[in-house]
Amino acid sequence: MRVLITGGGTGGHCTPALAVAEALSQLDPQGKVTYVGRADGPESRLVPAAGLEFIGLSLGSMGSSRMTATPRLLTRMPLAYLQARQVMADFDPDVVLATGGYVSVPVAMVARRRGVLVVLLEQNRLPGRAVEWLARRAAVVATSFAGTAASLPGVRVVCTGNPVRSEFSTLAASAGAPELVPVLLVMGGSQGARHLNQVLVESLPRLLAAVPQLQITHLTGPGDHQRVLTEVAALGLAEPQRYRALAFVDGMAPLIAGSGLVLMRAGGSSLAEVACLGKPMVLVPYPHAGNHQTANATPFVEAGAAVLAEDPGLTAETLIGEVTGIFGDPATWERMARASSTMARPGAAAEVAELLASVARGAS
Repeated sequence: MRVLITGGGTGGHCTPALAVAEALSQLDPQGKVTYVGRADGPESRLVPAAGLEFIGLSLGSMGSSRMTATPRLLTRMPLAYLQARQVMADFDPDVVLATGGYVSVPVAMVARRRGVLVVLLEQNRLPGRAVEWLARRAAVVATSFAGTAASLPGVRVVCTGNPVRSEFSTLAASAGAPELVPVLLVMGGSQGARHLNQVLVESLPRLLAAVPQLQITHLTGPGDHQRVLTEVAALGLAEPQRYRALAFVDGMAPLIAGSGLVLMRAGGSSLAEVACLGKPMVLVPYPHAGNHQTANATPFVEAGAAVLAEDPGLTAETLIGEVTGIFGDPATWERMARASSTMARPGAAAEVAELLASVARGAS
């Protein structure tokens, strides 16, 4: 089976695709997978690092605003469409998997014109703009949340869960009973989170004093890393070895597995990875993505796996209160850890791979 995967612009679009590619290699060892993404997106680094062929389209960033994205898309789409047409002719896939992001639009359009069926993968509870536009042109939409179907009337939807790579499910399978460890992992997604970084830095002296033996690993994002290092150095922490800042990490599974609590945004892929390893969460949804991340967070909060802290009202006092409240109450921590595990779908990648095979067989 020849599968063309497309999607990107953020790590959240790319990492589930890599998980599916991994599952496809197990389902069909003789098959072929090629990935088409943005030439300047994070996928241009992540995909080759995973050992897959990567082809970049000249689309560039669209920005987060619909008003600015639409004219940019119209300007850049013709070249991207021509590039996608050439890729499709050269690779001749049996089926296409599109994980979202504007780069998936020209690829899916060309596939449809060539009669190649498209499977969409939506990581968020509320569909993104590209998935909304492509859904009625797709054979099926695989979703991470059961509630997504209500936003896609008249479309065939299968809830598979959000695919995670095998390193997560392997670590989860080998883990014993939940054990509280005083390690806080802070991550703002593949692009970082400036406000979250600022509040954490402000809270550091009091937070480290409030939770004995607490260790903090802080993924700042590349763009904010140097500023964070400078501001933390100016604090003159009494025990600086209890805090470390990293710009980014490709292999997230060991960091998450070694943590006791994760302070994070509420992107669909990050939620799936943390839940797979059964970690409690403090969720600070990104406020400039419509209501998407708040919608993602809601089922986890309702299940008891997470607490919600809204970004506009996030202060050092709020952050310290949430973190110390969880670390300071082992019974609460254990309930949250067990609830987090119930939200996991470790077999999602295999389900999506099987779905692709089923669609490809139906088209042959």
